[in-house]
Amino acid sequence: MKKLFCAGFGLFTLLGCGGGSSPEQQISTPPQIESQPPEETAEVSAPLFPPVLSATTCPGLDFINLVSAQTSNDVVGQFTADNAIDDDLSEGSRWESNTQGSEITIDLGYRHLVKEVGTAWFEGNQVSTTFDVQISEDGSTYTRVLAGQVSSGETTLFERFEIQDIVARFVRIIGMGNSIDDRTSLLEAAVFGCPLDVDTAPIDTQAVDTANFELDPNVPPGQNFDLLTWSIDTPETDPEDGLALRTSERDLDRGYESADHFFTNTDGGMVFRSTIFGATTSQNTRFPRSELREMLRRGDTSIRTQGVGRNNWILGYQPDPMTTVGGRGGLLKATLRIDHVTTTGTEQHQGRVIIGQIHADNDEPLRLYFKKFPNNDRGYIYFAHEIREGDDIWIVALGPENTNRDNEAIFTQNPDQGIELGEIFSYEIHQDGSRIDVIVRRGDENGPIIGHNFVDMDIENSGYDIEQEWMYFRAGAYTQNNTGERGERGDDDGLGTDYDQITFYRLSNTHSEQ
Repeated sequence: MKKLFCAGFGLFTLLGCGGGSSPEQQISTPPQIESQPPEETAEVSAPLFPPVLSATTCPGLDFINLVSAQTSNDVVGQFTADNAIDDDLSEGSRWESNTQGSEITIDLGYRHLVKEVGTAWFEGNQVSTTFDVQISEDGSTYTRVLAGQVSSGETTLFERFEIQDIVARFVRIIGMGNSIDDRTSLLEAAVFGCPLDVDTAPIDTQAVDTANFELDPNVPPGQNFDLLTWSIDTPETDPEDGLALRTSERDLDRGYESADHFFTNTDGGMVFRSTIFGATTSQNTRFPRSELREMLRRGDTSIRTQGVGRNNWILGYQPDPMTTVGGRGGLLKATLRIDHVTTTGTEQHQGRVIIGQIHADNDEPLRLYFKKFPNNDRGYIYFAHEIREGDDIWIVALGPENTNRDNEAIFTQNPDQGIELGEIFSYEIHQDGSRIDVIVRRGDENGPIIGHNFVDMDIENSGYDIEQEWMYFRAGAYTQNNTGERGERGDDDGLGTDYDQITFYRLSNTHSEQ
């Protein structure tokens, strides 16, 4: 069971992802750190690894595996402590108590250097919850690191709180009720830091049988997936304008496939292959793609594809455009496997591919990247948030901490926690209110959470909160390399060159009504 969050910057600060340098952040007064007398403590089991008690520092900021959870207070119905560490953010899976001062104690299994604590609250977008956090190395003596912390009341997803780095095996959350009553209702807890008693934290691999997806390898992708809500751009050249060939949602639904760039795998998965020197979607685009473009009109050609209207959607915090749109906010979920990434080109470009996007008119509120260097076993996942008509903010969802958000996250070292080529994993892009959250899971869509981060467009003053902006999702393989090598063929269609290939097993896009 794993938990995760986004990087913070100020001590005892509640942050939107990447909000460290924003002048609008509100920094709470640090509570005095003090030792607490022993209370009703969790049973201490033997550590998973022999402790090296002299080790007190480590560099990482990873999502820590949470081994078990206990509570000494009465719980409401089936809402037991285990629900707070089960990687399930649905409202039916939560720890809940009606008693003010209720505690949940979480065992990390062995000692870590704890740097941040995260919480996701039931009805967290409607009420705020007040709570304390205590830390213990031995399960007996606890140190308070957060006192009277109040959640934002704006999200049911993770909020994270930076604390002074401290050695701990146990994390205790004490609920003081919410803004309506004495209930404490915790959907999920998370802890960030790095392991002290092992060189690297073990990776919780997930075996996924692709037969469980019930995909037919003998039919085109449009018969395994609902593609009537997507069009596709490929690196093939459109003879009419010399740009990338776009295929409509109707043709995808009727069975379009390309032997070179878009086809069904032998296990039924939907394959996107994008070559470095393929055609691009415009004269101003530097990179080719084999990538879906969301089309909410579902083949109704009377609805225009561009602009504020029924084919596209608006962000949760945009003002009412006073016209019908395809939805407000959205959730893009995918289960996929990275088969191949480019291995040539510059350090910035090699092994870099976009696997999902939120695209606006001219800018991109979110581009989700996978990047793996040729000599590494695993790749990492990060995203760019483009300020409207401005620069990018770069934030890591799974991998080393990016300490400078103005620079792209380029890490040549093998990440302690990452994704291998050929490994099935899942991502979720949530857009609600002014936030965009990214969640990464190992394995299928219900697998353990191993990465998370978010950006708050209100805090960042991103500029999308205007009536004339409009959004659509993208998913597939959008190659981010134009410096690699040509292969033997080297002709204009890009075949024979270095390439990216990604296989999707699940893909869904949903939106709330306006």
